[in-house]
Amino acid sequence: IEELVLATGGIVGIAATQLRSGRHIGHHEDELFPTASVIKLPLLVTLYEDAEAGRIDLAERVVYRQDTRVAGSGVLQYLDDGLAPTLRDLAVLMMTVSDNTATDLLLDRVTKRRVEETMSRYGLGSIKIPFDVREMLMELVDLDHRQPGGYDELRRLLRLSAGSGGRSMIPGQADRATPADLCRLLELIETRAILGESGCDAILELMKRIQTGTRIPGLLPKGTVVAHKTGSYRRLRNDIGIVYAPNGPYAIAILARELPRDNLDDDRAIAQISLAVWEAFAA
Repeated sequence: IEELVLATGGIVGIAATQLRSGRHIGHHEDELFPTASVIKLPLLVTLYEDAEAGRIDLAERVVYRQDTRVAGSGVLQYLDDGLAPTLRDLAVLMMTVSDNTATDLLLDRVTKRRVEETMSRYGLGSIKIPFDVREMLMELVDLDHRQPGGYDELRRLLRLSAGSGGRSMIPGQADRATPADLCRLLELIETRAILGESGCDAILELMKRIQTGTRIPGLLPKGTVVAHKTGSYRRLRNDIGIVYAPNGPYAIAILARELPRDNLDDDRAIAQISLAVWEAFAA
């Protein structure tokens, strides 16, 4: 694994735990990394906790307006003004196609503070969310996220990979977490140690529908079930998840930053690290 990490040319953090045996693999697992869209999992967990506590109804409808569009991944930004998806609908979009607009609509309802408080209560204090997705992306291209609008310009600059990256590239200032805490969050979900069983089941089912399969699942044996969530932006590639190996599931978090490239080679590098963990745990 260390050789594979060195070959990436970047900084890579790994945390993986085999749930039945407790065997653990860690590499830079206590370092902070920008999460990018991986932060959507802590938001999802908080949403379901609020739903179980009766603070939120997942059947509640939210009206989508074009002035709430967020550029980048997702499909909601291309739909007609006035659509009224439920909170559950938004969660599906957020996880399956990493929809940024759906994420920020959910975050408006749940709040950043609630996400951080929930993660802290679970003992996962490194998980911080100072930015919503729009703010994160505006930082990336050096736009002032305090100004309203800016969708078209943000979309244009993202296509050009313009800007310095701002605070979104600084581990201690971006939406962030350590691989160790993200791995622990996955373990808590898979073992049903947080939320009710139905809430954990729903979260894992959403994670099994993720449509990006080139990282953790990329080189694993065909048919391997993986519940995971990816995150990406400039020179940063993340993936975290539960791998259902023949001898039992394991939680794994791989976060990579400051990669020298910015292409599919980075996905393959993560897939190779994932395969090495598989060979250690599933052999």
